[in-house]
Amino acid sequence: MKKVLLLGSALVLGTFLNANAQEAKTRQSGVQYTSLGPVIGIGGSRISNMPGSENMKIVPYIGVGLVYARDAHWGWGGELAISHEGYSTDLGLNTMTVNPVYLRMPLRAYYFFGDYKSAVRPKVYLGPTFGVKLDEVQYMNGTKMNNSDVAPLYPTSTNQFRTFDVGFNTGAGLNVRMAKGVWLNMDMGYNMGFIDAVKDAVNSNYNVNENLRFNAGILFGLN
Repeated sequence: MKKVLLLGSALVLGTFLNANAQEAKTRQSGVQYTSLGPVIGIGGSRISNMPGSENMKIVPYIGVGLVYARDAHWGWGGELAISHEGYSTDLGLNTMTVNPVYLRMPLRAYYFFGDYKSAVRPKVYLGPTFGVKLDEVQYMNGTKMNNSDVAPLYPTSTNQFRTFDVGFNTGAGLNVRMAKGVWLNMDMGYNMGFIDAVKDAVNSNYNVNENLRFNAGILFGLN
C-alpha cells in the first residue's frame, strides 16, 4: 500500500511539475493562445426572394470576439454581437425598409498563414452562425411604422421576422501585430441563413438572411 501511495504521489507531483514547466515555457516564448477584444463592423444586408426592386441596406455590427489558436495554423473562435440586418425594397409608390436586430453568435474554424512570429497573418474561416431576434422596426418612406399601420404586403403586423435564425459564415482577413499580445483583427465576411427568416404569409417565399460585412477589432492576448 505504501508503494502504491508513493507511486501515486510521484505521478501527481510529476504531472504538476510538468504542467508548470509547460506554462513557464509558454510565458517565456511570449505566445498567447487566447485573444479577446471588441469588434465593430459595417456592411450590406438583404433578404432573398423579396418582392419589389431591392435597395442597398447599410447595417452596423458591434460586439466582442474570441480566438483560441494553440496550433500555429489552426484556431477556433467566434463572436457575440448586436447585428442590424434586414432589407430595403422599392414597391413602386412606396419604399419599405425593415430592420431586425439580432443577438448574433458566429462560430468559426480558422486557418492562419505564417507562424507565431509573423507580424502579419492572413487567415480564412468558416463556421455556423446563430441569431436571436431582439427587436424589429419597419419604415415606410422613411417613417417608422407601428402595428396599427397598414403595410401593403403584411397587413396584420409589423413583426415580419422569426425569432431564431441559423446559417453559416465564411470569410478571410488579416491579423496585424500592433504590440506584444495586441492584434488588429480585420475580416471581410459573408453570412447566409439556412432557414426561412420571414413570416411571408402572402407570397409563401423562402426568404433567408444574407449580408456581406467588413469587421475590425482589437484582440488582446490573455495569459
